[in-house]
Amino acid sequence: MTIEALSVLVIFVFTYFMLIAGKTRGSVIAFTMGLLVFVVKIVEKFEPEDIGKIIDFDTIGLLFGMMIIVGIMKSTGFFQFVAVHVVKLSHANFKTIFFRFSIVVALFSAFLDNVTTILLFSPLVFFITDTIGVDPSLFIFTLMFSANIGGAATLIGDPPNLLVGSASGKSFLDFIIVMAPVAISNMVILLFMSRIFNPNYFSKIRKDRLKKLTELDPKKTITDKKLFLESTIVFSMVILGFILHEVFDYKMALISIFGAAVLLLISGKTFEEVAKEVEWDTLFFFIGLFMLAHAMEEVGLIEKFTNFFLSLSNDPLILALSIIWIGGFLSAFIGAVPTVTVMIPMVRKMVSMGLPDYLWWALAMGASYGGNATITGTAANMVGVGLLESHRRKRISYVGFMKYGFPVMIFSLTTASFFILLLSEFSK
Repeated sequence: MTIEALSVLVIFVFTYFMLIAGKTRGSVIAFTMGLLVFVVKIVEKFEPEDIGKIIDFDTIGLLFGMMIIVGIMKSTGFFQFVAVHVVKLSHANFKTIFFRFSIVVALFSAFLDNVTTILLFSPLVFFITDTIGVDPSLFIFTLMFSANIGGAATLIGDPPNLLVGSASGKSFLDFIIVMAPVAISNMVILLFMSRIFNPNYFSKIRKDRLKKLTELDPKKTITDKKLFLESTIVFSMVILGFILHEVFDYKMALISIFGAAVLLLISGKTFEEVAKEVEWDTLFFFIGLFMLAHAMEEVGLIEKFTNFFLSLSNDPLILALSIIWIGGFLSAFIGAVPTVTVMIPMVRKMVSMGLPDYLWWALAMGASYGGNATITGTAANMVGVGLLESHRRKRISYVGFMKYGFPVMIFSLTTASFFILLLSEFSK
């Protein structure tokens, strides 16, 4: 191994150690370490002007635009409006509320940021569980898993999917066709498992306490009716644009940013006003990881990792299953986004060597579902656990979370493996 490769590997390992330790913001660590590669000139002819070629602005632009759109929609009370409707349609039945909330969160997460979905629905869950006097833990855990599973259904629902989609050239429709059936299957399994986790959770619920929840008026949650309608229309048009982007030959990042600009124009808001709704940490986290991944590719580390995978087997199906399970476990402990960022160049090289295209789907599935296992697996998990700890005033241990998350990951990866088997048969 060359001194350049060893240096990049040390920076990479240190970055992930700091990410796992969680003592410093992940975005700050990733961005700083990415810049360090340039500062110490580890990679030959690696100059600051090259950053523009390294960073995937299709991913960054799509995220940026959607963050603005969702932020403006949130200010109108759109999500609270939907949540209250779900409560009213459940007719004071806690089990129905539980399952419908899980499904709604999964649906929203397929098109919105998972963290935003958890932030919006958690307060109402706490209100419901406090009203009927039950522990909100299982409810919140299930919502977190639902958000992660629902997010895996589409290209824009989960950051790992965004990265895989951009690297592979897969379209919005491609992701729905392949990933949505897996997500639906895993949601059915999750809802079944939630009853096993705590068989008595839905018993002894006083319906008289639930009835007052059904008296809530959804219309009172809307703070700006005009903007509510306008933002819903713009959001719908952006999603339609994603579906048809290949037909009109437009990048999804352009559609997302244009939709955000139109909504800013309509709402009269400024970039400064919506800046607080943009998750800058997420964007800079991505930028830092892009720089690290490129450095690893330049010094030959990615090629070594690829050769390791190829040494496991010559059978494409075994390689795909290895990617699912190794990617899943890596995502559980170092995070889905870092795992995908490093594994994308490996899969790209494998596919360029003539191996089947479904290796991309194996990577997307493994990373998306592996994150369910631990608190640090996804941002939605970290945010959801933080809200739950604050509400209960009691710490949730890493191992305590894994008692719920690890079985969900195992079943989800098993389902993904079954679908990869089907894809391998269809590709013959």
